[in-house]
Amino acid sequence: MSRKAANIISAQVIMKPDAVLGLATGGTPVGTYAQLVEWYRKGDIDFSEVTTVNLDEYRGLAKEHRQSYWYFMHTHLFNHVNICPERIFMPDGSNPDKIKVCKEYDRIIKNVGGIDLQLLGIGTDGHIGFNEPGGAFELGTHCVDLTESTIEANARFFDCREEVPRQAYTMGIRTIMQARKVLMIASGEKKKKIIKEAFFGAVTPAVPASILQMHPDFTLIGDAGALAEIDL
Repeated sequence: MSRKAANIISAQVIMKPDAVLGLATGGTPVGTYAQLVEWYRKGDIDFSEVTTVNLDEYRGLAKEHRQSYWYFMHTHLFNHVNICPERIFMPDGSNPDKIKVCKEYDRIIKNVGGIDLQLLGIGTDGHIGFNEPGGAFELGTHCVDLTESTIEANARFFDCREEVPRQAYTMGIRTIMQARKVLMIASGEKKKKIIKEAFFGAVTPAVPASILQMHPDFTLIGDAGALAEIDL
């Protein structure tokens, strides 16, 4: 799964060296980033002209916090490749001004020309980024209250559940859908039910990932567990 995803990302960069990559965090993409680092060290891929915009960031965490997504991305990818620091963008989780952070991030994404390839994972409730199940598809970057299931899923990265932030800044569904290519990776049997519901069920904001059925260039890569309920 990780190698196939890395293949698609590296092909994007090779075809367009100044590509804008939308990147994701969490346990699922770690293997993909490790593969990209390996290929970079072999001289197979060059990140010097690449721009990145991350999906989301916890609200209330400094960049240097070990559980911030800024720290995650530098630990797993940025510190190991030749990406220009001035081309790395994420929502500013340390800024409490929600309106300012969201407007600024939307402006940044517009100014870099939009996203060429957006990497996604999927939550067990169907959330993408931190776009949680709700009554409507969110549009631009916004601040969200994390659901109990999301807090529970992320608690393993913190010393205790109480340390998990209760809010996050996230790229909106509109921005994700405007990416020219979307790549989702999913692993493990715990994702099998939501994968079937999201991509073989109704398009509904109750399952945010289901909107990706409408994207013109969407690829889902999963391991055997995640795809277990799909009749291939």
